[in-house]
Amino acid sequence: MPKAPDLLPLSETWYRRLLFLSVGIGVSGGLAAVVYTKFTNFGTELFFDDPTSDPFSGRWWWVPLLSGGAIVVEALRRRAGVSRTVPGAVAYARKGWVEPSTAVPLFAISALSLFVGASLGPSFGIVISGGGLGSWLAQRSSVSDGEAENEYAMTGMAGGLSAVFAAPLFGTLMASELGPIPKSRYVASFIPMFIASIVGFVVFTELSGSGLFGAYEMPGYRYENIHLLYGLFLGGFAVVVLLVQAVVGNAVRWLSGKIEHRWFRAALMGAVVGLAAFALPLTATGGSSQLAFETSNFSELSTGLLIAVLLVKIIAFVASQEAGYLGGPVFPTLFIGGTAGLVVHLIFPDIPAPLAVAALLAALPGATIAAPVSFILLAAGVVVVGVAGLPPIGIAVVTAHLVVWRLEIFRQTRDSM
Repeated sequence: MPKAPDLLPLSETWYRRLLFLSVGIGVSGGLAAVVYTKFTNFGTELFFDDPTSDPFSGRWWWVPLLSGGAIVVEALRRRAGVSRTVPGAVAYARKGWVEPSTAVPLFAISALSLFVGASLGPSFGIVISGGGLGSWLAQRSSVSDGEAENEYAMTGMAGGLSAVFAAPLFGTLMASELGPIPKSRYVASFIPMFIASIVGFVVFTELSGSGLFGAYEMPGYRYENIHLLYGLFLGGFAVVVLLVQAVVGNAVRWLSGKIEHRWFRAALMGAVVGLAAFALPLTATGGSSQLAFETSNFSELSTGLLIAVLLVKIIAFVASQEAGYLGGPVFPTLFIGGTAGLVVHLIFPDIPAPLAVAALLAALPGATIAAPVSFILLAAGVVVVGVAGLPPIGIAVVTAHLVVWRLEIFRQTRDSM
C-alpha cells in the first residue's frame, strides 16, 4: 500500500527554515507594499484631480504626461533588457517562480508606470517583489526540490498580496488557488503563506492605515431567494461584458501591432491613455478611487455615461499594456466589473445595487482567473454585502467562469494575465 503524503513535513530542513523565514518574508512584503503604494499614490495625487463624472473635465497635459511616461518606460525596459512581452502577475503565480535577477527592474518599472497614471493595478509589482524575494531565499537556502522552491516563492507572493489588499486571508487564498503546488501539499504550503500574510497585513496597515476591504460604500444589502436567479443573470451579463472587452481590446491591439517603431508605438498608446482620462476622468489611473466615487454617487450618474466609461476604460486598460507600461489587471478589471454592475442596476432597478456591483466585480476577474473563491470573498468584503451575499455572487462567478473557459475568444485574455 503506497505511503500517504506527509501533510506537514516538519522533519524537512527546508520546511522548518521556511516557517522561520515566513515572518521576515511577511515584513518585507508589507514594507514593499507600503513603499510601492506610497510612491504610486503620491504620483496619482500629484498629477490627477479628485474623481469627477464631468466629461472632458480632465487636464490636457495628461496626454503628454502619459505619452512621455511611456517613452521613459520604454527606455528603462530597453536598458534593463526587458522583452516586449512580459508575463502577467497571474502567469507568474501559476509558474510559482520569479527569477530574482529580474525582480528589481520589473518592480521599479511597474511603480513608475502607476506613478504617471497608467490604467493598471499594483498586483504585478507586488507579486514580482514578493515572489522574487521568495525565489531568492530558495536559491540561498539551496532548496533542490522544485515544489519546495514554489512554496518559497508563493509565500513571498502571499505576503505582498495580503499587504496591498489589506486582507490576509485573500492573499493566502489567491496564492493557493493560482500556484502550482499540488493538493497533497496544500496544508504545508498554506501555513507559511498565512504567516507571511498576517505579518505583511499588520506591517502595511500600521504604516499605511488603508485597505481595499469596505472601500466601496453602498446601501445596505438584504438577501432574498430570488437573488440566486439574479446571480445567474449577472454571470451571463459578465460574459457579455467580457465579449465586448475582447472585441475592443483586440481592436486596440490590432492598431498597436500595425505600428512597427517601438518608440512611436509607446508614445501613441500612452497618448491614448491620457486622452481617455481627459475625456472621461473616471477612467484615469487604476480605478480604485474612481469606483469608490461611482458607488457613492451612482444615483446621480446616467446609464449612458457609465456605458461610455466602461468602453473607454477598456481602451485605456489595453492601451496601457500596449504602451509598455507594467502593472496588474486586477484593479482595472474590478473597476470594469463594478461599473458594469451599476449599469445593470440602473437598467434593472429590482436587482439591488450592492449585489450587482459585488457579483460583476467578482465575476469579471473570476471568469478568466482561476481563483473563484478569492474573488467571491473579495467582492463580498469590498462592497460589504456580508455572508448572505456569497451564494448569488458565487453563482455569478461560476456561471461566467464555465462559459468563458469554453470560448476560445478569451484565450489571449487568460494567457496575458
